[in-house]
Amino acid sequence: MLTCQHCHGGAADFTFANMTEAHDGMFTDPSAFGQSGCTACHEESFARSSCDQCHETAVTNTMTSLHTTQRGYITAIEDRCGCDFDAANSADYQARCAGCHTTCGQCHVSRPKSVGGGFPKVSSSYSHRFRGTPNMSEQCMACHGSRIGHDFRGEGEGNVQDYHASRGMKCEDCHSKEEIHGDGTEYNHRYEVALMPRCEDCHGESGSVADVVTVDPDDFACSLCHINGVGSDPVEVPSMLVNHAHHVEVGDTDCAHCHRDGVPATEPPNMQCQTCHSQPYKNCTNCHNLQTEGDHAYEIDPSVLDIKIGYIPAGHPRFSDYDVALLRHTPVSEETYSNWGLDLTDYDSKPTWQYTSPHNIIASTPQTTVLEGESCALSCHGTAAASSDYLLRETDLYEEGGAQLPDYDANIGIVIPESFPEGK
Repeated sequence: MLTCQHCHGGAADFTFANMTEAHDGMFTDPSAFGQSGCTACHEESFARSSCDQCHETAVTNTMTSLHTTQRGYITAIEDRCGCDFDAANSADYQARCAGCHTTCGQCHVSRPKSVGGGFPKVSSSYSHRFRGTPNMSEQCMACHGSRIGHDFRGEGEGNVQDYHASRGMKCEDCHSKEEIHGDGTEYNHRYEVALMPRCEDCHGESGSVADVVTVDPDDFACSLCHINGVGSDPVEVPSMLVNHAHHVEVGDTDCAHCHRDGVPATEPPNMQCQTCHSQPYKNCTNCHNLQTEGDHAYEIDPSVLDIKIGYIPAGHPRFSDYDVALLRHTPVSEETYSNWGLDLTDYDSKPTWQYTSPHNIIASTPQTTVLEGESCALSCHGTAAASSDYLLRETDLYEEGGAQLPDYDANIGIVIPESFPEGK
């Protein structure tokens, strides 16, 4: 029978006279590397953490996962400073960014320290219970809730709950433990992860109406999409299929007309699924102020709900699957890290409007709807004659007074021209 001391270390039961003696030599987070109660009896090299005793493979892979290394943040800094950033020896990075690092126990037992720690509430009590799958609200959304959770729950004004959320799906239905723990590869960015979930994993890759939704019946219940279930009379299917059929009727063609190559005289771009099926999502506006003192490591202006579609930079090594995708504004300026002693000499080499994957998918959106009397160009593509502002235009790179924004040069190469879709 395992005792508290097997993981946390500290004095053995009935060998102490007060609380101070009881906690002497105790590890508060025995899942953190180097904090294992096992070393009380074994050599220090026996286990990297208490989890290592039973979960060696997961611990090994986790050591190089993005949750542990935070390599994505470091890569973003290096892209702009044109340097090898030594995060481990940067007091500023450790004080302001590294606090988001978490451990096995902060996902599978307690709540992450960066959001207050403590134990999640189970039923009517707070529990030290071990969970093979983290609780979506208390652990996953505790860290990722301000943006991803906001999108998933449909909390924005005028937005509705993500379609997958409305069917009771949770984080783990798309994000496998192998993806989260890592596969032993130290990736530079989350979009490089080999096991990153994709819409096509469940919905197929064909652009034809008949194959819009392709699922394996052994893995997914029909009721996920067919609201009344198979065999009910009538079966209520999601409006996605109806909407795609409407496009066929109006355009006298099929989805391949817009979403795959082969249209006469044009080569339409491959588009990320979310460009049509996402709702407005949270975007940051102005830059991080890393010079802020006090309890908070930085301040940012309030986020805004928006939706912007633009081009992926030509030759971009991370997002070669698509030509056009949803973009989210990244709050960074040339002066963001000046008090760290970092000059962002390559600031303009990377857009501040960057590829994003909002978690607020629904079947029918304004982007998928062709209004009566309008054409596709007027309803979605947003040509010069259209009123929609889905597309990232050059005008979005100017201040209200007419001056160019500081990140104009960084983003001008990914804006959608007025000639779209006829010309890129």
